[in-house]
Parts: sequence; structure tokens; C-alpha cells
Amino acid sequence: MYPQRRLVDIVKIIVVIDNVRRCGHHDHMARRATVGARELKTRLGGYLQQVRQGRTLVITDRGEPVAELKPLRRTGAQDAVLERLKALGTVTQPENRPLAPFRPVRSRGPSVSDAIIDDRDDRV
Repeated sequence: MYPQRRLVDIVKIIVVIDNVRRCGHHDHMARRATVGARELKTRLGGYLQQVRQGRTLVITDRGEPVAELKPLRRTGAQDAVLERLKALGTVTQPENRPLAPFRPVRSRGPSVSDAIIDDRDDRV
């Protein structure tokens, strides 16, 4: 029925499967759909990133499933409202770029600290 394989071929297949299972430090999150509450609390940022990418996670407490963490689904109406607000300039889409370097603002007139000291002099 099935073609017979030599022992060498079977060992090669096992090695390939074994190499696929090896992973880096955070790669264990990529192949798990179930996560314990304590681990979720410890690595919340990584798991939220997975949910943002569309993954659904089952949260367990002492091995018993208690909740499901999944991305919110937008309706077509919500998308239409967001597009209209973007067109009006009311909202903007977030960008993944670093913030501009901080530039202090030069003020004209008395300093804020002087104004606070003057205000406090009235109370004494």
C-alpha cells in the first residue's frame, strides 16, 4: 500500500521535523494558541502584538480555558465613518515612524517660574 522507506530516509524525515520544532526565545508564542494567565501577564506586549496581527488566543487559569483574546472586528459602517473622518482631517492614521527630536520653545516676556512666585507672594 505505502512504499517502503529505508531507515535512513525515516531518520532524515525525523531530523527535518525536529528542526522545525526548534525555536528562539520568543518563538514559542508564535505556535501556541493557548496561554496561561500568568504567562499572559508576564509577556502581555508580545501577545497583544499577535492579537493585532489577527491571532486568537485562549487564556487558561490552572490549565482550564477561561477566556478568549481575539482582535476586534470592524464593521463596514465603522470603516466608512473612519474614512469620512480622515477625509475631513478630523482623525489621522497612526504612523510607525520615530518622533521628531525635541526642540525647546523660546518664550517672550517673564518666565513661568517668575509668574508662579508672584502668584504665591499674594498668599503669604
